[in-house]
Amino acid sequence: MKNSQMTKWIGGLITLVVMAAGMFVSSCSENENSGAPVILSVHKLDTIARHRDSTIVGAEPGVLLVVHGENINGVIHAYFNGYETSFNTNYNTSTDLIISVPAQAPTDSTADNQIKLQTSHGTATFSFKIIAKPAIYSFDKVNFGADRGDITFKGKNFADMVSVVAFRAPNSPTEKVTDSVVCQIISKTPEKLVVRVPSDTLSRITFNFTNSSGTSYGKDVFVNADVAMKIFTDDYENISNADGDGKWSGDTWANPETVTTDQAFGGTKSFMITLNAGQWSWFGFTSWWPRFYYDSKYKYLTFAIKGGNDDFPLWISSSNSTDGNGSFPSNANNKIMVAAKVWNYYMIPVADLDLFTKGTMIQQFGLRPQGPDKAETIYVDDVMFVK
Repeated sequence: MKNSQMTKWIGGLITLVVMAAGMFVSSCSENENSGAPVILSVHKLDTIARHRDSTIVGAEPGVLLVVHGENINGVIHAYFNGYETSFNTNYNTSTDLIISVPAQAPTDSTADNQIKLQTSHGTATFSFKIIAKPAIYSFDKVNFGADRGDITFKGKNFADMVSVVAFRAPNSPTEKVTDSVVCQIISKTPEKLVVRVPSDTLSRITFNFTNSSGTSYGKDVFVNADVAMKIFTDDYENISNADGDGKWSGDTWANPETVTTDQAFGGTKSFMITLNAGQWSWFGFTSWWPRFYYDSKYKYLTFAIKGGNDDFPLWISSSNSTDGNGSFPSNANNKIMVAAKVWNYYMIPVADLDLFTKGTMIQQFGLRPQGPDKAETIYVDDVMFVK
């Protein structure tokens, strides 16, 4: 065969192959897009062998899903409750799309509770609810009580709140708690919740928050100041026992205490003290008469300190600590660190402290710095023993 004839033959063969390939691709494309896209089911992403057996109609934000159907290749836009979210086109076939539930999608009354996929050849929808349980980001008080106002929580998914229940805080990680009280929801918006805890005998509580999606179990512990043994709250507190009636007074070495409205952790007042640089100092509370008798049913010491300009340590002691009041107890739990410029909140088991080592009656109780190296002004509030 001549070279020119060979060239024509090879050229014709290539043309036929290309045409055939084109027809094959066109045929495949037509077959893949031969019908409108349909979503048949949704599954949590799992192994291929298992996810088809776990059909779901709702999931929490962040969960990876497999959206399964027919003709759902070529997805251009994906929506949850009308919110457009991103996805990786590499994980899109004619039968499946792997996608994450977006945290930003609305879950309030405006939500249509649908997944919508817009493809190059049509749109498919599927009824699907984002399970958006209440999420707590912050709160305005830890210690509550009849004269302390309501607790304001900030977070997400509050618009459809059903209930808030306060449970007695467990005394151990394994204790099963049933003691509870239903709280009053004063107001709610999607991101703000105001709750009133009814007058009750529960000393330490945690909250369960329930909306239409389910229940979130709070881990933060809140303290009922109304049933605590108080040392200082908005002022020096009263003492009443067999010795008679009286009250705590402020006491210091070298540096005077002042009750002030400048700062408060709870209520409206705290006591302020300025610690001079490089001087021995101690500050706290004294009641020579009536004396203070500790009751062992109070399991925790709780208090708050707003730090000065620098972080520094303080040591807790009492007149019945091993080395007496104003000492530096060797027990590591008697030493606390105070972070600068913020309120530091402490709740320490009394059993872990060297406070009543020599007896349960004390006449002095307080904190001592080592130094400090620089002058520091700090505020102390809500000093209490709680059950």
